[in-house]
Amino acid sequence: MSFSYSLELDDNVSLVRFHIADTDPDGYYLDDEVINYLLTTHSSDIGAVVNACILNIIAQLSAPDFTKDWLAVSNAEARRGYENLRRLKRIELGTTTGGITPTSQIELSYRGDSEQDSTDSTFDGGEDVV
Repeated sequence: MSFSYSLELDDNVSLVRFHIADTDPDGYYLDDEVINYLLTTHSSDIGAVVNACILNIIAQLSAPDFTKDWLAVSNAEARRGYENLRRLKRIELGTTTGGITPTSQIELSYRGDSEQDSTDSTFDGGEDVV
């Protein structure tokens, strides 16, 4: 497994690492191979890759807390920090959850311009029923 990061941000791996703040070669969360895989699967859509990387880091930080004698390990603060970073990056990079865009559609069972305000059982598409 490998790590690379260029301060010039002249490659996509470095750009993603910059956005997810995973730039420390002595303590990084994601290998270059993972980032490259995500770049391939998301067609180099940096926003989608950043979102996927942050979700991966959040998953890594979701391990249960650990306490043994004098040692206590809690990932709660770091996890909250990455959840906040994810919200900010989704706004900054314009990404949505899973590529789903919320939409709504209203279907009326009667014509909207007919001055009818409820479904009437005698209405069958415009012809009067006797």
